[in-house]
Amino acid sequence: MQAVFCLSRAGSWREGKNFSVMVPAPSPSVHKQTIAQMGLTRLQTWLFAFPALPAAFIILPMNIFIPAFYASHTAVTLLQIGTATSLCRVIDALLDPAIGFLSDRSRTRFNGRGTWGIASGVICCVALFFLFQPSSHATILYYGVWAFVLYFGYSLFEIPRSAWSAELGSTPPLRTRINAAIGLFTVAGSLIFWLVPVILFRFYGTTGFTQGTLRVIVWLYAVLMLPAVICIMRHVPDRPSARTIAPTLRDLARSLKQNRPLALYFLAIALWGVGQGIWFSTTFLFLNDYLRVGSVFPLIMIVFFLSTIVAIPLWGRAERRMERHALWAISMILSALTRPLGLLPAPGMHSLPFIMLLTAAGGALSAPANFMPYAILADVIDYDIWKTGTSKSSTLYALNTLITKTALAMGSGAGFIILGWVHYHAGQANHGPPLTGLLLCYTFICSIPQLIAAMIIFYFPIGRRAHTLIRHRLNRRRTDTRIPVRNDP
Repeated sequence: MQAVFCLSRAGSWREGKNFSVMVPAPSPSVHKQTIAQMGLTRLQTWLFAFPALPAAFIILPMNIFIPAFYASHTAVTLLQIGTATSLCRVIDALLDPAIGFLSDRSRTRFNGRGTWGIASGVICCVALFFLFQPSSHATILYYGVWAFVLYFGYSLFEIPRSAWSAELGSTPPLRTRINAAIGLFTVAGSLIFWLVPVILFRFYGTTGFTQGTLRVIVWLYAVLMLPAVICIMRHVPDRPSARTIAPTLRDLARSLKQNRPLALYFLAIALWGVGQGIWFSTTFLFLNDYLRVGSVFPLIMIVFFLSTIVAIPLWGRAERRMERHALWAISMILSALTRPLGLLPAPGMHSLPFIMLLTAAGGALSAPANFMPYAILADVIDYDIWKTGTSKSSTLYALNTLITKTALAMGSGAGFIILGWVHYHAGQANHGPPLTGLLLCYTFICSIPQLIAAMIIFYFPIGRRAHTLIRHRLNRRRTDTRIPVRNDP
């Protein structure tokens, strides 16, 4: 018996248009064998996701806290930080495709993907030690060098891990489970980051960050990250999904032209990243300088990430009723529409309960961004494998990281540059145009590109049914030698 699956060519990627591909339906025994080979146990899933917890000690402070910390505690200015941060991220992002390709080629008996995590952990430990321990006379060169080393070390972990997760998850539910677990550990790591100064209050007399609390975070990263990566190398399989090629810039440009879902995804993630970068760069300044609750900033972040942890499973269950791309779009829209509510509370500690309520709502509404984009990109990569017969998973994830980093850098740099233009002074009371610039960046300017991204991703062409058809096609290639390995568009 045969099943007919209708797949359209690049152009308008929708089910049931343009042409039909006749594919023999796989037998139940073959289907069960494929699931057994490609599945992960729950223990392996949680083990694989755990390094996201210490990794959050890097990406969270670099996006929200460290730039503002340098502006307040060193001689470095906001304009210098914005320029240096953007430059470091762009240079690092340009190296990501090389990391992706080398990761795809590093299939050895020592578990190629995992060895990159070891290298990342060592490099990041060194960079964190120097970056988190600046003197009051630290220069922009000091910040720029160690920020770049940290970004580069993080890329050595993030790109191979992202491609590995796509290869381990062969179905949408499994991919959602893997990426949701990664998202939960990422949020848990962010929560621990903000809990550290609260726990150490008796030793340092403050719930704010000091050189001592930042030193503890560096040691905590080293203790958690390196053993976790070693455990993954021993207990999680490293299986490529197809043969690897070395794509040229021309190949990638052709993929973006012919693979409409990939182009739409990258456009959406770029717009989202620009908005997120602006919001990240102004969050601490908004809460500390305008609302005057900076002394309890770690507690506010704890509430934010606790609500995110609670919300991630709820958003994951909602995927049973709605497409994941629609849920992510709804999340972006609701997050953007609720940010202006931050202008309602009056500055001062007496407004803290209302601020905490808004923070909890923001954490819950933004939860899908922690896991849904990677699951969507994994589906797009399956479509690329179906069209080309080759796997460029790490390269495409590296391109995703390049675009995301560049967008975040542009957004973060733009936020600081705008504040520099209006002569905003971090850690001081600001009035008139400087204050207006901060409020606009935090509530409105950051939301504009994200609302555009939400409209793009809401109508994303690869849904649950389309991906099922793609997976059937790919499974037939593994079980039926009569189907050609390559299927060029």
